[in-house]
Amino acid sequence: MSTAWIDQLKLDHALRRLQQDQIDALEDIYQMMYAPIFKYTFSMVRNYHQAEDITQEVFLRIERYKNRYIARTNPKAWIYTMTKNLIYSKQKQQKEIALEKEKLHFVIDHQYLQEQTDLSFVKEALDLLSEKERQVVTLHIYGGLKHYETAQVLNIPYSKVRSIYTYALHKIKKNLRGKKYEETH
Repeated sequence: MSTAWIDQLKLDHALRRLQQDQIDALEDIYQMMYAPIFKYTFSMVRNYHQAEDITQEVFLRIERYKNRYIARTNPKAWIYTMTKNLIYSKQKQQKEIALEKEKLHFVIDHQYLQEQTDLSFVKEALDLLSEKERQVVTLHIYGGLKHYETAQVLNIPYSKVRSIYTYALHKIKKNLRGKKYEETH
């Protein structure tokens, strides 16, 4: 038998032991898989601390989802699939966080906001939106929900939430620019 095949068998055995709640099996899995998972994760995220965090979370997920592993299949493929999905999920969250940081700069011009003595224009801007647009914008901005969470709450596809949100912000921004133009002329 080849070394790779023996490693697969050892990993399969450790996962089956983990399924039987033998917690020391997780340590064995950790010893076998930490370095390869970290290297794979680091090659994807290119940030040492993020790679460490994701790698640690992979082992938490292995323990949490241990009963989803099917014995005598490919344990490395199962673990790497979980790792890949976690990396993509984290990258998606980071993109959404970056968008959230920019959203107020996108919606409201800082000079215009500073010139206002009240925020009644926010109500006016929201009144321009349809009911669905208003729900998406307020759940995201004021409710703090991520787009995928908004999609779950409203029971509509994630892609639809993103397009509604983008279109609604465009309408608000256009309205705010128009008001600023009217005030200066």
